[in-house]
Amino acid sequence: MNNVFSFSILGKLNIRTQFNSAYRNDLIKHNNQVDKNRYVLNKIINCIRFCGAFELALRGHDEKENSENRGIFKELVNFSAELDNELKVHIQSAKLFKGTSKTTQNELLECMLDVYHEEVKKEIANSPFVAVIADETTDVACEFQYLCKGQPVERFWRFYVPDGHDAKSIAACVLNVVNPLLDQNPNKLIAQSYDGASVMSDCQDLPKHVGIFSHEVFIQFMKIGKT
Repeated sequence: MNNVFSFSILGKLNIRTQFNSAYRNDLIKHNNQVDKNRYVLNKIINCIRFCGAFELALRGHDEKENSENRGIFKELVNFSAELDNELKVHIQSAKLFKGTSKTTQNELLECMLDVYHEEVKKEIANSPFVAVIADETTDVACEFQYLCKGQPVERFWRFYVPDGHDAKSIAACVLNVVNPLLDQNPNKLIAQSYDGASVMSDCQDLPKHVGIFSHEVFIQFMKIGKT
């Protein structure tokens, strides 16, 4: 409740700070602690970004204190703490929130994805044209390609697990992503690309089935594999 109340009056003039010195000192102390928490959280987020940039697994097989290998993420945080005294003090003294638990990792990843999506939405809103690329693996990877300042830009959106693996299920999955993003201007979507478009070829006559650049070579390899 205290957090909700504090958030509701954030940025507003509070008369208690004008007349109550004890409250004012507590507020200064609280703000200093918030700054420290933000600093530590920024260091932890940078460790997650490092692991993501090099496609390194965050979690280890055994993350107990006495383990010789607690995983790349925790070992990276410990290494960063050796170079940063403020982070080291936090890791050694924090009782409730260290920022290295798997729950915190998942929540930070979701927050980072939300921020990333908001930035991509802004770029899509400011772009004259958008194309969608859906690549089928064991799930569906959805990507957007658009023009940003006259240059083609491609952004990965996220992985989705459709209800089924038929054309109708995959199309519904893609539309659930695309429609909210293009709600104001659906004509901005000028191209759609799918891996396995032959599955959808009988749905409508208008879409054109265009093979990949090395389509002929691919066909020959398929024939060789059958013989």
